[in-house]
Amino acid sequence: MADANNSFASIPVNQFFNFSLGAHDEKTARVSFRPERAHTQEYGVVHGGILSALADTAAVYTVHPTLGKEQRMTSIEFKINFLSGATPERGDVVANARLVRRGKTVAVVHVDLHQQDVLVATGLFTYIILSAGTATSVPSGS
Repeated sequence: MADANNSFASIPVNQFFNFSLGAHDEKTARVSFRPERAHTQEYGVVHGGILSALADTAAVYTVHPTLGKEQRMTSIEFKINFLSGATPERGDVVANARLVRRGKTVAVVHVDLHQQDVLVATGLFTYIILSAGTATSVPSGS
């Protein structure tokens, strides 16, 4: 699992938001981040797009470690419900992801986001699993 932690830390978006990968295995993953004022919108709560990125990242790390060398994955759908505002003053936001089902080509993951004991958001994320030959690749530096 140390390999996954090193790989996670090398991903630019994870560095940008300072996401941290916690406990994870083939069925669950925990990702957290400490919100700052720069992450808030007009009303002083953490922007929903950032919370969505946090939830998506946790969901990815329930599926990504199970991929074969010739497999890739990408999002095909997600739905998230925001239930309470997250604020920088309340500390870390923690996303707990749980694999609902992983088939040959589709994986579904449920994610809850908490800040302290408050359920901030809940979501369902769906991914398609592709062979490396059919996955779209982006040239490096793009």
